[in-house]
Amino acid sequence: MTKQKKWIPAVRGMLEMRAMRSVDIEQELSARFRHAPSARSITAALNGDSRFVKVGTTHNSSLLKSKSHLVAIWGLSGMRYAEGYPYERV
Repeated sequence: MTKQKKWIPAVRGMLEMRAMRSVDIEQELSARFRHAPSARSITAALNGDSRFVKVGTTHNSSLLKSKSHLVAIWGLSGMRYAEGYPYERV
């Protein structure tokens, strides 16, 4: 089993309740796994998996700027989520 397959089920479980930004998924996985993937790796893996869908994008804020860069918001395909934060399942 590859490293990617170990954290994919955890992401599916997280996205059952609400859609999440890739950086939030990274933080959750860091708490659960010793070698958690980066937000870019998460985006690349989820983008290639038909079980996941990109719900939208939002700006990620940093300490130096109020709007640093765009990050993807991910959800499960076939599910509907609220358009605003916290992107709860509808």
